[in-house]
Amino acid sequence: MEKKGTKLLRKLPSSDFGENAAWWWIMVLALNLNTAMKHLVLKKSWTTKRMKALRFSLINLPGRILTGARQLAIRIAKGHLSLPILLAARQRIMGLAHASPG
Repeated sequence: MEKKGTKLLRKLPSSDFGENAAWWWIMVLALNLNTAMKHLVLKKSWTTKRMKALRFSLINLPGRILTGARQLAIRIAKGHLSLPILLAARQRIMGLAHASPG
């Protein structure tokens, strides 16, 4: 019987050591960013969620990215269920930018 999470380490993406090392560091960085976002930005109920739940609830949202006049705007549906979560997360991220380190 295979333990959960061991499938990832069974086969590396390349036979080249340098490419595998780069892939490994990118994977570790992505996992750390995901964990930091769940603990620092999202509410307590999101800390136990898996990446698939985050992807379907917050990341893969239908919307439009608009650029112009040196600004970037992201438009999503007004009544979408994830809109309050995204707005609260944005406020927490802005608060982290002004927090003291440590």
